[in-house]
Amino acid sequence: MTIRAIATVKRFLEEDKIKFSVIDEDALEIYMQARNLTMHLLIYQHNGHLIFRVPGFIRNVELNRLEVLQLMLKIMNEILDIRFEISPDGKSLSACCHHVIEDNDITRAQFDLLMMIIMHVVDDVYPQFLQAVYAGSVKTHDFAPVTPVAEQPVVRQEVEPIEEPEEAEEIIEDEDEKKGLKIN
Repeated sequence: MTIRAIATVKRFLEEDKIKFSVIDEDALEIYMQARNLTMHLLIYQHNGHLIFRVPGFIRNVELNRLEVLQLMLKIMNEILDIRFEISPDGKSLSACCHHVIEDNDITRAQFDLLMMIIMHVVDDVYPQFLQAVYAGSVKTHDFAPVTPVAEQPVVRQEVEPIEEPEEAEEIIEDEDEKKGLKIN
């Protein structure tokens, strides 16, 4: 069975003279040069969705960090059509946007919108993610209002000191003296 949405995407890419590779009957692969990075773009149809995915545009770095997660949430909150995914090992970041396909086809305007979102957003946020990963300069206050530590109420709890038996200290001191050890 021919998958009509992918066939339509192929036609749009050919009209725009964009080179692509066919990976499967329902999947295409494109390499696109943007301002900040070269993207490996996969376009495939899955469960009634046309998915545009840039896998691993940041790789081999620890991404399970507060700065990275906050930046991801901020961007996804501002741009509802994109999703970022951290790999299970926490060392790869991918981007994805998708469109629900009606009647197993896609219009030119829908295709152009998906291409624009995935290409421009990933290219624009790439330096921000690198800054969050390597410099840690993304500040928490850029994302959500936080009550400064000085304004937070102080909760004081009284803790009873633990008393150690005096005999144990004497035994340790005597053993150290026997061995000739000095404690600074």
